[in-house]
Amino acid sequence: MDIEHKKLADRIHLLTFENQMDITSTFLRFQEYYESPKFREKFFTLEEFKAWYIKNSPKGIVSGEFTYYFDWNGFNIPSYVLKPFYEGKFNPLTEQEKSFLDIFKNEIGTFYIIGIHKKAKTKNQLLEHEIAHGLFYTNNSYKIEVKKVLSQFDVEVIKEELRQKAGYCEEVLEDEVHAYSIDEESNLKTLVPKKLSAELRKLYKKYL
Repeated sequence: MDIEHKKLADRIHLLTFENQMDITSTFLRFQEYYESPKFREKFFTLEEFKAWYIKNSPKGIVSGEFTYYFDWNGFNIPSYVLKPFYEGKFNPLTEQEKSFLDIFKNEIGTFYIIGIHKKAKTKNQLLEHEIAHGLFYTNNSYKIEVKKVLSQFDVEVIKEELRQKAGYCEEVLEDEVHAYSIDEESNLKTLVPKKLSAELRKLYKKYL
């Protein structure tokens, strides 16, 4: 499995995978340890996650199948997520997880990891979405300004749609609303207010 790795900024790392299956099967437990409404900051096996996801994701409920590998295209995690994996809390690791951890074994300090894949139909917009997460985590001034803008709008309907995706816990919803509002190709059914999107995109370009 080929993974391209480069730094987009001082503390933001970009991983680019060949296809959707490669990225989803690699990021799964890292991402869900970070933001799953069920497994956030818990140690779990792939089998445990699969059983839960089939019963709680929109596509899983309908099909009775595990669709995660085809549901997501971009990923983002803060560096603290790697710690329990390095400590053996998630053993046995998959080969993909081992390769992922090997990339960052010599990195020190706080940083952020984002991932996309080459086969994504809207790769540029996907990259914008994930970079927005990176800025929100690594740049406190950006985060403060984003939160100020969000406080001026009623975004509860957007949050509720994100909850229904079975991918996000409460702790990351504000960040997700911000990233989805910047993403011009957002697949949300809820309409993002144009003024909200415009103001957040202005901030994004300012700090980028």
